[in-house]
This record gives sequence, C-alpha cells and structure tokens, in this order.
Amino acid sequence: MNLIDLFTEIEDERLSRAQLEAYEQKLASLKGRYQLRKAELLKAKGLFKKRLGDVPNTKKEDEWDSSDEGQELIDVKGNIDAISPILSSIKSRIYQSY
Repeated sequence: MNLIDLFTEIEDERLSRAQLEAYEQKLASLKGRYQLRKAELLKAKGLFKKRLGDVPNTKKEDEWDSSDEGQELIDVKGNIDAISPILSSIKSRIYQSY
C-alpha cells in the first residue's frame, strides 16, 4: 500500500475512533522510520560531498541530487512533509470523537 492509498482510506469520515487511533499509530511509526532514513541519507550526503573535495558546492549539490540516494532523500522529505498534516488531522478527529 502506498501513501496515497493510505491517505484515501483515512479521509473516510465514517472511521471509528479505534480505526483513527490505529491509523495514527501506523502513520507515526512510518514517519519515524522516514525520519531515521532521512538522517542516514543526510549523513551519506555529507560523506558524498566530502569525497568530491574542491568541487564547487553547487556542483556537489547537483551531483548529489541526481544520485540514487539524492533522489531517495527528496522522496523521503516529501513523504515526511505529506504525513505531518494528515497525522495532525487524525489527532483532531480523534479528539473530536470524545
């Protein structure tokens, strides 16, 4: 299941509080894993830039962004940014159900 499918399921207004809580835990866990992966990729980015030595920084950024790990970092950052408002929305819906 991808994030878009998960977000579509969460948008269902008929979800029970228990279902919302389960989605909240699932998304919080997923966000945590993405944040750990982001940290790994940022470390790899630093090492990548260090290996390039005296190359101008803009060239290093371009090289990194076009690498497989650079592309993955872009995806991971986007996923974290997408999860945050959905997670906040779920929390609001849970509190409204009390």
